[in-house]
Amino acid sequence: MINSKQPVAAGYGQIPRQFMQAGSGGSTAAAISIAPKEILDILRRHLFLIISLTVLGAIIGSGLWYVLKTIVPKYTAGTYIEVLNPGQFDPTIIATPLASKDIAYEFRFSKAALIKQQNMLQELIRRDAIRETNWFKSFNNDVIKTIEDLKNHLGVVADRNSSYISINMTCGSPKEAALIVNQMVDLFVKSQQSTAESDVGLKLSDLSQQENGLRDKLRSIASSLTDIRRSTGITQLEGSTQDNFRNTITQKLASLEIEKVKLEADIEETRASAVNYEERKVSDEIVQRSTENDAVVIGLIQRIATLEVELSRKLTNLGENHREVQQIREVLRQSIIERDARSNFKALQIRDSDSVMAKDQLTVMTNRLAKLEEQRAQTENEQRELDNTQATYTQLVSDREEAKNKLFSVQEQISKYNMIKQDAESSKIKPVGLAPEPLERSSPKLVMFMPGGTFLGFLLGVGLAFMIELLNDLLRTPSDVMKFVNIPLLGMITHKDIDDDTINIDMWQVVRQAPLSMISECYRRFRTNLKVSSDPDSQRVIFVTSGNAGEGRTTVAANLAATFAAEGKRVLLIDANFRRPSSYKVFPNSNGHHTETEEIDKGLSGYLVGNRNIEEIIRPTGLEGTDVIDSGRLPANPVGLLDNRRMTELLKYTKEHYDHVIIDGPPILVSDAKVIASQADGTVLVFNTAITRRGTAKRIVRELKEVNTNILGAVLVGVRVLKGGYFREMLESYQEYQNSHKEMAAQKA
Repeated sequence: MINSKQPVAAGYGQIPRQFMQAGSGGSTAAAISIAPKEILDILRRHLFLIISLTVLGAIIGSGLWYVLKTIVPKYTAGTYIEVLNPGQFDPTIIATPLASKDIAYEFRFSKAALIKQQNMLQELIRRDAIRETNWFKSFNNDVIKTIEDLKNHLGVVADRNSSYISINMTCGSPKEAALIVNQMVDLFVKSQQSTAESDVGLKLSDLSQQENGLRDKLRSIASSLTDIRRSTGITQLEGSTQDNFRNTITQKLASLEIEKVKLEADIEETRASAVNYEERKVSDEIVQRSTENDAVVIGLIQRIATLEVELSRKLTNLGENHREVQQIREVLRQSIIERDARSNFKALQIRDSDSVMAKDQLTVMTNRLAKLEEQRAQTENEQRELDNTQATYTQLVSDREEAKNKLFSVQEQISKYNMIKQDAESSKIKPVGLAPEPLERSSPKLVMFMPGGTFLGFLLGVGLAFMIELLNDLLRTPSDVMKFVNIPLLGMITHKDIDDDTINIDMWQVVRQAPLSMISECYRRFRTNLKVSSDPDSQRVIFVTSGNAGEGRTTVAANLAATFAAEGKRVLLIDANFRRPSSYKVFPNSNGHHTETEEIDKGLSGYLVGNRNIEEIIRPTGLEGTDVIDSGRLPANPVGLLDNRRMTELLKYTKEHYDHVIIDGPPILVSDAKVIASQADGTVLVFNTAITRRGTAKRIVRELKEVNTNILGAVLVGVRVLKGGYFREMLESYQEYQNSHKEMAAQKA
């Protein structure tokens, strides 16, 4: 990226390394940005234009003020409307609390907005007093234009810091301005009063309907309470009788609940006993009971006892194996079996009897529980009905009290609104007084027109200055070359008009004829920058070209050759411009005559077609270290003639015999230049501040790069002193330095 300040060093000193390596890939948007210093420079360069337009704007503004005040003067009449406190007015309170500042301002602002509503403006222009004014007649009964003028010239402003709305009207007559304002105030005040009375009437009507509705509601509630007392037989449900009745039912319900709980416990116990009777086995207790109570069992027990005694006696007398002993023993065994069977049978009978008794008892108790549930449900229904009745009764009593309170509040509101309706300030606005006729003209005012014209003239001047700068696409400054072309700037050649030493000097020979001039110094700097910009081998054959004709190629080539010759170098200048040759003008023959017709066949074209050899076409100029090859006759095909072996051999020969070969070629707009550029070691582009445009410069750089040309850099010709630039200071410093040098030389002489 090339900085806009860097071309200064590039033009008149050693070329910065970044310029030598700068490519074309930089950001164009960043490259063409305007620095603050460049803005100041633009303003300084066009200071006269800006001042002229500023003064012209002041004159036009003053003249317009004089014309307007003479032809269409304007008068503004105004008055105020006081806006009262926006809070709700309560006649029963002596001091109504004031609203906050913001709320009060919003209230005033809403009132001010109502004044300029379309319906208000239409109502205003319907009044006879307004229709008789010249202001209204000037619109030829065009309602739309009349309302539009009112919107533009009728001012309504709500003051933030006071309780007033200002109303003013501007028109050509002071009397009519005051009339329009007073008519609008009268219309608005009456409209607001009518609206306020209508609002209060609607509110009273609504409150009366509410009052009638509440009275009907109270009568309905009283009737419902009477019906409840009649249906329940209790004269006062909200008193002590109701509480006693509630206690009786509650006690009965609690007693039934206790009895139910006890009976349920007994049922569970009996049910468990019945299950146990069915599931339990015959126990010793049951067998004992059956033995104690059954006569058969008792008889069998006695028989067993007798047989045991008899068996014991027989065993003692007869022995164990005796037949009688065996018989008694068998009878004893049978008796025991009968006893056990009888005991078990009786035990089962007893167990079954207990189970049946338990089941019968369970059935009786279950029936009792069912009857108890019926009594309890009936009692709960009685309790529920009483609760519902009590709730309904209580709600009705509450509704009655609420209705009474609302009725009282509504009656109080009705009383207040009746008082508000009779109040004259119910509309919240009050006119302060009539608008007087204005004594002075309100517009036009010189303090507005003259500064306004001055400011507009200044803006126009600044705008034109920047427009001139931005629309000018010439390469006028070194920064333009760096920003838009993006190639190294090897030097700047000043315009001859700014250097007194070059008056009546041939610009082709300025380095030789005026060596102490600023232009000569510029060429020497150009030569120095060229030498340090690249390798010396790339500067042996230098091709000088430009984008268009007349940009100073020949002048640059001739003076560059002179600067090299001044260093003691051998220089050859080749005129390769077959269409417009100029070497015979720059370097006449030794006799001072031009060679255009005398030796025209000894030119470059003669050598290229094979009619001459190299030694024959080289012509001495009479100047030390400088020779020239003229162009010769115009060939039919310059491109084909230049692009051949003989041209290559010529350049090879000249590089062996000369330190520098400078080719003055045609502009890039012809194809000859590209052929020469491709054969030269390096190419120098000449840009003229009065001719070369940015687009042309970009195009020729692009075209040369397409044929792989080694572009050494550019030289800017015809640079003028611009306000805000460093060039003037540099020129003054150089002239002061040269004058001092001349004075010292004169003193020594």
